[in-house]
Order: sequence, then C-alpha cells, then structure tokens
Amino acid sequence: MALAEAVLRKVHKLGLVPKIVRLLPLMAAAMVIASIGSLMYLGVDGQYRNVYISENALMPSQVMSYFRESEWNIVRGYREEVSKLEDEDLLVRCAVVEGWFKKLGYVTSYYDDTLYAILHAPRGDDTEAMVLTVPWTISKSDDDEFNEGAIAIAVSMARYFKRMSIWSKNIIFTFPKDAQALRDWVEAYHTTLKDTAGSIDAAIVIEYGKNGDNFEYIEVDYEGLNGQLPNLDLINTLTNIAYNEGIHTSIQGTSGEELVKNTYGTRIRTLFYGLANLVLTGLKRKSGGCEAFSGWQIQAITIRAKGTKGPADVTQFGRLIDSTFRSVNNLLEKFHQSFFFYLMLSPKNFVSIGTYLPSAVLMALVFALSSLNRLIRDPKTVENISNNISNAIILYTCVVAYSFMVGELLPKAVLSDLVSAEVVPIYGMIFFLLVQIAMPSKLRTFQAPYAEFLHAIFLFHISMLIIALLIVHFALALFIALIALPLAFLSPVADNNTFKGYLLIFLANPFTVVFTIDKYIVPDGGIAYGLLTSYTKLQCWTWPLLIWGYFPAWLGIAFTHCLTGTTDPKK
Repeated sequence: MALAEAVLRKVHKLGLVPKIVRLLPLMAAAMVIASIGSLMYLGVDGQYRNVYISENALMPSQVMSYFRESEWNIVRGYREEVSKLEDEDLLVRCAVVEGWFKKLGYVTSYYDDTLYAILHAPRGDDTEAMVLTVPWTISKSDDDEFNEGAIAIAVSMARYFKRMSIWSKNIIFTFPKDAQALRDWVEAYHTTLKDTAGSIDAAIVIEYGKNGDNFEYIEVDYEGLNGQLPNLDLINTLTNIAYNEGIHTSIQGTSGEELVKNTYGTRIRTLFYGLANLVLTGLKRKSGGCEAFSGWQIQAITIRAKGTKGPADVTQFGRLIDSTFRSVNNLLEKFHQSFFFYLMLSPKNFVSIGTYLPSAVLMALVFALSSLNRLIRDPKTVENISNNISNAIILYTCVVAYSFMVGELLPKAVLSDLVSAEVVPIYGMIFFLLVQIAMPSKLRTFQAPYAEFLHAIFLFHISMLIIALLIVHFALALFIALIALPLAFLSPVADNNTFKGYLLIFLANPFTVVFTIDKYIVPDGGIAYGLLTSYTKLQCWTWPLLIWGYFPAWLGIAFTHCLTGTTDPKK
C-alpha cells in the first residue's frame, strides 16, 4: 500500500497524467502500425510453423491404394456416359446416376432434387460416416462448367469402395446442384431425413471438369462459415498424400507458376487472401461448397483439379480421395488433436492462434484508447457524465433499435424482390451522407462535453465488438477494425461540419464498404445479395454482426457528428 501511494505521489509530482492524456492519440496511431506490422511479420522465417500430423491414427500414405491403371478404363467409360447427361434435365441426370449406384448395391434416396447414396460399412455399426460430395457444375468456373470428370470418378470410386471390406465408417455420396442445395441437404440430414448413416466425421467436395485424363495440380478450399475451419489434420493429411503422389497443392488461388515457391511474398499473399476469403465465405455467388457443412462439427474441404496438360492423371485424383478416406476411417473418434484456429501461409506452413491473435487485440486497443481520449481529454466531459448518462442511454437504445429494424427489414425486402440487393448499398451511402450535410443548424444542439461522451461510448462499443469476435472469427474482427479505423481519429467537435469529418464518416459507412467490395474488389461476385440473404439461407452471421454489431456504433458516431453544435457562441 505504501509503495502504491509513493508511486501515485511521484506520478502526480511529475505531471504524468496530463502528458499521457496528450499522448493517447499518438499511442492509438502506434497501435495501428503495430497491429499491421505484426501481421506482416508473420511471414518472416521463424514466426510460422511447418505443418505436421497430430493424430497418429491417420497414418496418411501408409498403405497401398489400388485405384490405379486398372480403374482407368472404368473412369473413361463412366465419363463418356456422364458427358451425354450435360444437356439433360437435373432429374434425368439423377435418375441415370441413381441407376448406376443401385446396380452397385448402394441405398439411394433423395432430398428435394439432391440425390445421395449410402454404402453401409461392413465393419461398422452405422454410427459414423464420411461424405463425398460431387456438385453437378464447377463452382468457380465462369460458364458453370459441367463437373464431368468428378462425377465419373465418384461412380468409379463407389464401385471401388464396394469391393473393399476395410470400412468401419459408412460412406455417403451426394450430388447437389449447387452450394445452397448441399447446405439444405446437410441441414435436413441432421434434422428430418430418415435415410441417414450416422454422425458425419469428414466430407470432401470434388471438382474435376472436362480436363480429360490429366491435370496439373489440385486447388484446396477449406474456409467455413462464421470463421470456422476444418481441423488442420485433415488438410495436412491431404497435402501429405498429394506430395507422395507427386501432385502440387494450391491454396488461396496460388497460380501454377508459384506452387514451387515459398518466399516471404507468397506467404503474405496467401495469408491476406485467406483472411479475405474467410470474411467473404458464404457471401459470394460461387463458393467451394465445403462451407455447407459448417455448424455441425464436420471437417470439410474442397479438392479441385486445375489445368489440362499436367503430369498427374485421373487415377491419381482418385487415389487422393481413397487415401484420405482410409486415413479418416482409421480414426476411433472425431478430429480433435490438431488446430481448429490457424492461418495458412502455404500448404506446408501455418501460424496458430497464439501467434496471430495480438494483431486484433492491438486493433481493439486502438478504439479503447480513442474512447478513453474522448472521455478524459476535456475535464467538462467527466464532470457532466452524471448529467448526460440518462440521455446517452436513451440515444444508444434508439440507435440499436433502429439498427435491428434495418437488419430485419432489408433481407426480407431483398428476398421478396421488393428491392434489388445491388442498390441497397448505394441508397445507404447517399441517404446518410445527405442527412449529415443537410442537417439544419437549428438541430445541431449537442454540446461538446455530451458529444465527446457519446463518441467515447460508441468507440468503446467497437472495441468490445472486436474483442468478442477476435477468437471465434478473427478475420471478421480484423475487417471491422479496419473499416472502423477512420472513426477512431474523428473528433465530433474539431471535425464538426468539415470536409474531413464528412469524409471519415463516409469511408467508415458499412454501406460504402459493401458497395466498394461488390463493384470493384469482387465484381460479379454478388456480395451485396449474398450479404443480405446469407443469414436466412446459410446461417452465416456476417450480416447480423455487421448491421447489429458495427452499424449501431457507426450510426451513433455519425448522428453525434451531425448534431453537435459549434462551441463558439458567435457562430
């Protein structure tokens, strides 16, 4: 106690408190630089780790896969038959494929227009299953390329699996028309479907278009909804098997020329593309499909064959599936040993949560320090807290209630075709900007202490939102921090009715951000429509978190800015 008193006397004597208060804006700016710098530093040698298999039971590539040249003609035969189905109706396609599976002895069933077939494991008890999903079209093709090769491989694999007596987990084949149909099937499987095969441990979505007999490398998608990722052991198992097959693996859209590179530039590129894809998962019009399994403790990845003239052949693609399923089949329990929170820098390198988390924590501190600065920089603000607290609570409640109303009505309007999703961000940008600029001076009645207090409350709101998200959805937490950054350096008094103030609020407007991403960063991606409908269709939380989490803070700060009066009575 005596030591604390001595320290406090020394602090008071040196006048450190006023000095620290004056340095708060500089400290906040330093936190921003430190946060971005810590992310950039992750790509430096020594900051990341090499991948490894945590679960010894997986044993990838430890057994011989017999899906080899003997199956080549089988695949070719099915591929020739599948090619005839390209112009057929979906029901006709499903009927033909269903006939093949029935001849092989599979139990087939439908959910809406999604065909699925079940192989009951000869050594299992019908409590666990693995899923092989084959969509009818390639997810990331511009012209909805027919998934011809993958369907042929899947039927050939079904024939191959049926001859093996090693399976202790059931195997399910699904043929959805798109990612939404797959999501509906997954949800129905866990709720209403009668023909099921036990708890799903892992799922693989395969895409192999009209590549012919050869391909160059595989591309792996692994992002799930709401920041979820598959257990790292599943990705490591696949990459290990691909390496032993002599097949290069690409993640985050790495081009064929960069597959053999592992430089600082390629690692940082993969890192930031991964963060961006985690934010946009569930929002884009065309998705990899593996995110449809999110929310049910299912480890899912998408494997896509790239190129047409490569060293790898179609049977090697089949061996990737065979060996991965055999590894998962070895597990006596669900995936749990390896990481669920990680960021990939390359197929062979990753950073765990303890390494990348500080960058988001630093961003949260930026808003906490900015909030503290607004609160204590002017003694009048502290003195008037008791007088302003009731009005501040009422205003805060009204802003949150309005945000909830907007968050509920806009998706319903879009789904009911009352308004186009593409124009919603434009209306949001223009409406709020005009309200700010056209606000009559008579309504600008907020005094400086009250405005600073309100600004502090909403900045603290953003800080708490980032902290709440940084573990479960690090990418979205970082994204919200970055788009809200202009608000941390906005003053409701000094920047009142100035171009700088309007510009900072306009840049931080969530509708401005959505419009920019939809029109310029991810053109033709349908981001605006996906954002407004993803919660209803996919249970993706990006829209609720943006409109009910961040939007109230932005709206409160914008409202405070346009209603703050001048401190000069002559004006």
